[in-house]
Amino acid sequence: MPFQKRTLILSVILGAAVAGEPVKLDSKFDIEEVRFVKQTGTSTVSGKASLKLADGTFKDCAGFNIELLPVAAYSKERIVRTYGNDQHGQILMEQNPPKFTPDAPEYHDMLIKGACDLRGEFSFSNVPAGDYFVMAFIIWDDASGPTPRKTGGAVMKRIRVSAGSQIEVLL
Repeated sequence: MPFQKRTLILSVILGAAVAGEPVKLDSKFDIEEVRFVKQTGTSTVSGKASLKLADGTFKDCAGFNIELLPVAAYSKERIVRTYGNDQHGQILMEQNPPKFTPDAPEYHDMLIKGACDLRGEFSFSNVPAGDYFVMAFIIWDDASGPTPRKTGGAVMKRIRVSAGSQIEVLL
């Protein structure tokens, strides 16, 4: 087989592997499991987040999104399939984070959203009691190569929030 043809075939195979098929979830989204997140709570969750990059350097979450995602069967399955566990972890964009099916639209509405300040710190007030995944998305456009691409990644840590508590989280 000519070299160019082998290269083309290999490129197609690798491209398909990188793009990946959506991961089919066994759990169904149940809004009743996470409805509590829309209540006004009495707790505060604050902290700092940073991502360890492939070259060993760290990038903090300054200006990037952070979320409190309530723990439920559906969210737990997504987290485990992304990070390999449901306690803590990180994933880089070059590790090809999975896409999921079904990707319930309501799932993306049933969380608490915020952003890290310029010091790489975040704070959520009036958080209702419950178990959450704290997730920081430290993702930006990298135009240094021939083709612009998303780079960075996400970090996650599971926490338990009790009524009236003040939780400090380091991601």
